[in-house]
Amino acid sequence: MSESVDGPPRADKADAPDQSSPSKLAETLVDTGDAQRADNPALRLLSRIEWVLLYGTALVLLLVGAVVLVLTVAEAFRGNLAVPDRLILVIEDLLLVLIIMEIFVTVLASLRGARFMLEPFLLVAVIAVVRHILSLVVRLSVVQTEAEVRTRLVELVVDAGVVVALVAALVVNRWSTRRHTGD
Repeated sequence: MSESVDGPPRADKADAPDQSSPSKLAETLVDTGDAQRADNPALRLLSRIEWVLLYGTALVLLLVGAVVLVLTVAEAFRGNLAVPDRLILVIEDLLLVLIIMEIFVTVLASLRGARFMLEPFLLVAVIAVVRHILSLVVRLSVVQTEAEVRTRLVELVVDAGVVVALVAALVVNRWSTRRHTGD
């Protein structure tokens, strides 16, 4: 909590509201300037449901990320693919873990009361497109017809364009954030 010069203490962005009791939740909502929400039992109930769902989502994301990581490591050592193909699949799976963890971090930020952030979604999108590019490269290594190869190459060009656009959006977002905060 930080002291406001003009009034009551306000919750910092990183402070999650204390919901150990309805009265503490109401105090937190009043402290953050949302007195109407604190007085409305339906909104308090919806707020509690939101927090339960966010905590549940965070837990499931953490578990899924851990399972994917363990399975990836196990598959890396016992797979029957050639080493280069196995490495590509391991990299794809590790990128999937990164996607899961980026979403997990976004959920945690929401639990801590942070405002909506665009950057994690752009990063997830970049990682997802890179994963797709890797799978296209693997599929191109398998003997195919000329038409299939042409289709895969077009997909690669489109994916490369998407990565460039997403990275440009990421740069603009970071520039805008720095300009807005004065850094």
